[in-house]
Amino acid sequence: MRNSPARIWLRRRLRSFARDKDGVTAIEFAFVALPFFTVVFGILELGLAFLVNRMVDNAVIEASRLIRTGQATSSSFSANDFADQVCNALPGFLCQSDRIRVNVSKANDFTNITSLDSLYDSEGNIVDDNAYASSNESEIVVVNVVYRWPMFSSFMNLSALDHGSERHLSSTMVFRNEPWS
Repeated sequence: MRNSPARIWLRRRLRSFARDKDGVTAIEFAFVALPFFTVVFGILELGLAFLVNRMVDNAVIEASRLIRTGQATSSSFSANDFADQVCNALPGFLCQSDRIRVNVSKANDFTNITSLDSLYDSEGNIVDDNAYASSNESEIVVVNVVYRWPMFSSFMNLSALDHGSERHLSSTMVFRNEPWS
């Protein structure tokens, strides 16, 4: 019974299957493809986030110029107006003004700037409302802007900057207003 025709056939099939090399490349690719494409996509998305962060920095510089030169001193200029100015300086496809949080505040001198209000609460969540303090000439102004950039690979949560499905891209400017009068 050891050499029944069924057992002989099964042994031959198993030996030929073990020697068969067809499809090995496809199986190896299946093992490597998911991690490879995840890393490639993550690198591309991270590079795009850095690019957008630089664009937000430039937009904050452009919008802050309105404050520095006294063009934003009217009582009707608000934090939402400043957020709109940041959006206007960004390419149209990037900017959604509801994703921007703004905190424009004044400081007495450059040494106590670290004690200013943050755009985050005590639990690390972003504050939902914008703040804008109108300033006069030669005053020190601190502009904090956080842009909530949607991330697709944030499921890995590899950075403290990732909050759920978005990354908080921040830009801060500290300057003294020009003497505009």
